[in-house]
Amino acid sequence: MEEQELSPEIYQLISAGRKIAAIKLIREETGLGLAEAKHLAEAIAGHSTPESQPHPTMKEEGGAGGILAIVVAVVFAYLVYVFFFGN
Repeated sequence: MEEQELSPEIYQLISAGRKIAAIKLIREETGLGLAEAKHLAEAIAGHSTPESQPHPTMKEEGGAGGILAIVVAVVFAYLVYVFFFGN
């Protein structure tokens, strides 16, 4: 089955990040099995443009949480050093 034959709702669901709902709809419309519908949904998702993809948030990239973890690790390492080797 070609992508052109699928309903626009499938594309909307995939672009909204609702891949499971899109797979269910693909199966209803096409009669494909679960694995085939999943592969088709992933292929459609792979053809989306970068502009349609949401930009990662600070939390997804590590952001302040990652920096805080590094600072805590450095402070901990310093305290261990001072404890074992003194000033």
